[in-house]
Amino acid sequence: MPKLTKHVFIEKTEDGHKQQFESDIYVSTDGEFSCTVPDYLVPALVAVGKRHKNPGQSRCTNKLKVNHRAYAASKADLISYVNEAHKDFYKAEVVTDILICYDWFADVNYFVRPDGTICENGNAPGAGHGSGGGWAESKKRNASYMEHGQLNHFSVGVFAAVYKRKCFRRPSGETIKFERVFSESDIAPEMEWSRRLVGFCGLSQPRDPMNMASLPLNEGAARFFFDSMLAMCEIGRRFQYFFSNKERVEAAINGNGISLLDKPIVA
Repeated sequence: MPKLTKHVFIEKTEDGHKQQFESDIYVSTDGEFSCTVPDYLVPALVAVGKRHKNPGQSRCTNKLKVNHRAYAASKADLISYVNEAHKDFYKAEVVTDILICYDWFADVNYFVRPDGTICENGNAPGAGHGSGGGWAESKKRNASYMEHGQLNHFSVGVFAAVYKRKCFRRPSGETIKFERVFSESDIAPEMEWSRRLVGFCGLSQPRDPMNMASLPLNEGAARFFFDSMLAMCEIGRRFQYFFSNKERVEAAINGNGISLLDKPIVA
């Protein structure tokens, strides 16, 4: 049976994956077109063949033990037949949940005394270095990293955002995809705090949401994280206001000015 050409069958799934396989297309002396297909595709090919207008022209039969072959009356019909089965095989039931994904970081460098109080390093009074005291572990850095002065600056923060978690369920298995919600229009009008949480724009996610903690979206959780993030903004504003002015720092040192953690600043 003469080989006519090669063809790459490609299916782009709803969850962003590209599935493909390459097959040789043959034409018989009787003018029938065929190609070898993967064994996993056989049930889908059979199902498509049954709903075809002319079932006898689109069929799949076992060949050479593990190879399977699809047939059609023309090359175009053959490609269409296999493409339809390929699409059906990767068709998924999509289940969507709306979540708050959150993360935090506290990159600070301090030594913990045996009694639980903290100090600047192991040489501080009562530090108990070697007798119960030790460097605090950071979320991202170990004690050895901190001990050798490799922490550029202290940084503390929290991240929270609304995501759609889509679960694509197929006979072959499940895949999960996260989509961040950026528009308030995706949130019900009555969910005020959820819509406000979405309003924290311009904040990039610290890591893949698959690796973040998550909670179902509800107004209580949305308000909690909204308040937490706004509090971080307020702390940042106080730092900027306080340290950006040398006279203000000197006044605080001399006891004549506001302290860093004084009442909120009103611009």
